[in-house]
Formats: sequence, C-alpha cells, structure tokens
Amino acid sequence: MKQLSYGVLFLILLLTACSEPQSLEFKGLQDIQLEKLNMGKNKLRANIKYHNPNGFSLVLKQIDCKVLMNNGQFTQLKLDTNFTIPANKDFLLPALFEFQMSDLVKNSMDLLFNKPIKLNIVGNATLSKGMFTKTVPIAYETTQKLNLGAALSGLNK
Repeated sequence: MKQLSYGVLFLILLLTACSEPQSLEFKGLQDIQLEKLNMGKNKLRANIKYHNPNGFSLVLKQIDCKVLMNNGQFTQLKLDTNFTIPANKDFLLPALFEFQMSDLVKNSMDLLFNKPIKLNIVGNATLSKGMFTKTVPIAYETTQKLNLGAALSGLNK
C-alpha cells in the first residue's frame, strides 16, 4: 500500500512538473531610443515588457517575429541567445529593431503628435524548461503611444 501511494505521488509530481506553460503576456514597449536616424537603414532600441504567469522560470532560446505598425510592415525582431525568464514576474527583454525610413514615414504624423499606434508582433518563440523545448506562436496586438520626440532627444546624447 505504501509503494502504491509513493507511485501515485510520483505520478502527480511528474504530471504537474511537465504541465504546459501558459503564454507570456505582452505588456508593451519601454525606454524607446533611436540609435541611428538617416534616410536608409535606421536603428531603434527598446525594452519589450512581458509578464511570465507561470510558477516556474523558463529560458527563451529564440524569437523570430514580424513587427507591424498600423497593419504595415515595420521591422523584424530576431533574438538568438538564451535569456532567463523569472517565474511569476514582469521582465524586460532588450531589443534592437532595424527599419527603413520609408516604413516610419508612413506613420510620421501619428508619431510626431504622439497618437496611439497599433502594433502587431507575429511569429514564433522557442522556450525551454529543463530538457524540454517547445516552439510557441506569438501573436500580440496592442495600441500604444510611441513618443518620437522623446526617442529623438535620446539621439542627441
């Protein structure tokens, strides 16, 4: 009887330890700074804020996403390094976006007047927990003000 109860306990622990992780919650962009601005390729740095609702930490191994601004192509987000995600916490993921000036100009009036911009991030992320790795889809949509004036002031530093 004792062995049966240990077996059931082990099975319960195994099932809860291998439970499917909940999706990360996108919370927006922070600390947006233009690193380079010219008529060709430009660079924008930002922190992407997420929340991990899981009771365990994860390792983000890879991200490959398209970033759309007001439904138009803006840039790609690629990350190919291990990033530890803490359990039950908000966290910031540093990102570098490269974009063409023409993609920004399409939304320039909204950006200059600090109007809300619709952002979509669509792609995949590879997460791991111990020896288990899984690629999960990413599909976030948010409306956010991107203060271009503040980002441009960071360019003069």
